[in-house]
Amino acid sequence: MRKIYLVLLVTILSYASSFGQKGNNQIGVGADILIPTSDFGTYFKTGLGGYVKALLGAGNSGQVSFTLGYTGFNAAGRFPMKMGFAPLLIGYRANFNGFYLEPQIGYCLINAKFDGGDEFGYMTDSGGGFMWAAGIGYVVNKQFELGARYQSTTNQGNNFGTFGLRLGYNFSLSASKSK
Repeated sequence: MRKIYLVLLVTILSYASSFGQKGNNQIGVGADILIPTSDFGTYFKTGLGGYVKALLGAGNSGQVSFTLGYTGFNAAGRFPMKMGFAPLLIGYRANFNGFYLEPQIGYCLINAKFDGGDEFGYMTDSGGGFMWAAGIGYVVNKQFELGARYQSTTNQGNNFGTFGLRLGYNFSLSASKSK
């Protein structure tokens, strides 16, 4: 799975750098705090994670986005379980004077780990499912980003919805234009 992420990240970075003279091209990195909702929130605590995002300029006020990330969740109470979400999302960011709207769709890899000690043993399971997200935010000086979003993924009939807060930094890939 890590090799897939590495190949995808190198491909996105190579693709993004080849469009240095069109639009506003950036690579963003940052941290996520995801709060589980509905039944998922009953059994799991707030998750912490990070992301890498390629933002490829599409005209004067839009960007196509590619997001890779990972967020881990610990079970609430004394239940010895952990879950991890690794989304692979594509979206479109519409920019409005610092504010943005960003719908995304894609796939989310899900892994679960249960450590029941000597009595139940150690078990893991993994899978994945369709994911969608809708985000809003504000970018200061085209670099510092503060955002909020709702995202949801479905796996084997289970819905995992989360409300997220994001803090990030966007590095510019645009080449300077000579006069």
